[in-house]
Amino acid sequence: MKNKYLKGAHLSERKFKEILRLFADDLTATQIANISGVSRVTINSYLKKLRNQIARYCEMLHPVSIPVAAMYDREDSRLDQDDDTLVAVQSDVDKAVRPVIFGIVKIADRLHTELLPDVSRSMIHSATRGRSVLEKINTTERLRNYSGVVDLGQYRLYRLSSKPADASGTPQMDEVDAFWGLTKHRLAKFKGLNRNTAYLHLKECEFRFNYRGDDLFTVLLEMLKSYPLTLS
Repeated sequence: MKNKYLKGAHLSERKFKEILRLFADDLTATQIANISGVSRVTINSYLKKLRNQIARYCEMLHPVSIPVAAMYDREDSRLDQDDDTLVAVQSDVDKAVRPVIFGIVKIADRLHTELLPDVSRSMIHSATRGRSVLEKINTTERLRNYSGVVDLGQYRLYRLSSKPADASGTPQMDEVDAFWGLTKHRLAKFKGLNRNTAYLHLKECEFRFNYRGDDLFTVLLEMLKSYPLTLS
């Protein structure tokens, strides 16, 4: 069955567009399966591939290369698990568990995100307090490239640059705050986050935020025309 957006699928282009529109509307895999009549297992498989493609697309638009540690490999087989049963993100996380931390930077008119697997909570705390001890391990200079750093384990945004202020000097919400607000809202509906899917969901949030003023369904179609999904 010919489908220029999803190569090798036994699914009509019309049905795939229906699924894609529901995804653009930010419905869960369960909701999409119920509405489309396609099995939840199949929907999860398609959404995994779509999120991988979105992540690659975001990486292409980033002006610098983004090295991602092997533990966040997009093609990790563990990403096959159901997105609706993600491990809960807790506000009080065991100190023995390595947190998922990412940086946020604005370049031109776009926000970009990058996972920081080698950055610890203590490094973030030291950077926000202006401690110079981090200069010895070249962390401070790197963190200064970001407007903010987020610890997903604590669901907290740490600002590393000054927020814009009004005439009276009162700090105002900016795009970094808006992005973190969107990301928190999206991740909450999954009732948590599995660290193996963190990168894909983060890049999806980045994609949705940067195209928030556009028809996301149309943007996705254009992306898939150039970079179609392939079932292997």
